[in-house]
Amino acid sequence: MKIGIMTYWWTQDNYGQILQCYALQKHLQEQGHDVYLIRYIFTEDSKSSFYYKLWKGLNPIKLSKFIFRKLKKKNAEREKKLRNFDDFRNKYIHQSQNIYTAYAQLKEDPPEADCYIVGSDQVWNFWGLKLSQCKNQVHAYFLDFGKESTKRFSYSASWGKTEISDEYKNEIQPLLSKFNYISVRERTGVSLCQACGAKKVELRCDPTLLLKADHYRQLYLTEKNPDFPERYILVYRLGNPCDFPMKKISNWANSKSLEVIYVTANGLSDTYKKIYPTIQQWLSLIDNAEYVITNSFHCCVFSLIFRRKFAVIPLKSSAKGMNSRIETLFELFKVTPRWLEKDNFSILEQPLGEISAQEFSFEIEEVSNNISVGL
Repeated sequence: MKIGIMTYWWTQDNYGQILQCYALQKHLQEQGHDVYLIRYIFTEDSKSSFYYKLWKGLNPIKLSKFIFRKLKKKNAEREKKLRNFDDFRNKYIHQSQNIYTAYAQLKEDPPEADCYIVGSDQVWNFWGLKLSQCKNQVHAYFLDFGKESTKRFSYSASWGKTEISDEYKNEIQPLLSKFNYISVRERTGVSLCQACGAKKVELRCDPTLLLKADHYRQLYLTEKNPDFPERYILVYRLGNPCDFPMKKISNWANSKSLEVIYVTANGLSDTYKKIYPTIQQWLSLIDNAEYVITNSFHCCVFSLIFRRKFAVIPLKSSAKGMNSRIETLFELFKVTPRWLEKDNFSILEQPLGEISAQEFSFEIEEVSNNISVGL
């Protein structure tokens, strides 16, 4: 069966975004399907467009701040090219020939497929925008294009929040009613789908969990990796708001005679020393770290896949709702929540245990069967 996947894919520094896309495609290919990524990147809605940002920048105060931020990030942006994300995409991810930059293009010339799958990642998180500001994105990521006979699935789609407005519910309900199969990544996502009229919604693991640790090891073992320190703690941080105690992390690492390897993503720039690994090197860094500290969902996932001791810095403010995906991850693996709060580093020393390996294997088998039966 020919399957088109709608997900996030264009990042130059977010490792989890690319690996979730890769993993779902690889899993489906191993089931015998012809799978490709639909390269849709939204540029048309006002808050996302270059022209909207330019208009905002005409305010002289905001323009000066914008220029300052750009200058501050210049070196980091240049270094991001060293991560070679394009090389990974071109080598490992089968992609549509077209790049769709507008929802109208998907409607007028829809990608050919017997089935569309949306997910994983936060494809249903519209980042606090009013519906009028992202209506096209909503219709695109709820698969409102293509033939009526084309099957529509969500696999482990994430809302990244715990509630949505009635305006969104009314818009999404008729779109979701056309789906043949609905699954989400967080337990709170089940409730949101039900609030949008869905009767059957399943909770499913992130697609990165559908592949085994040795599969990911083969990715980085086939590449030349630099000589990392023998003993280190990996700190991986996304730009979401959180209380990030870098100095205290460094002090704790020094007390353990560990070096700190610091990696950022999503354009995050700060004054701390950092490196810019490729996707394969990032996997190797997690697999060989003595400890991992992160505020990233996918870094938590790979810490569990590679059985690394880790701690999670909880998100706060507008991003607080994204903590639910990590809470569901703890629930899936039946591990004690590993939040790093009040600078209590003792959580890093707590063992992961058996991580319910038998139940986890059953989860993967069940997902495979459900996808195959649905298709």
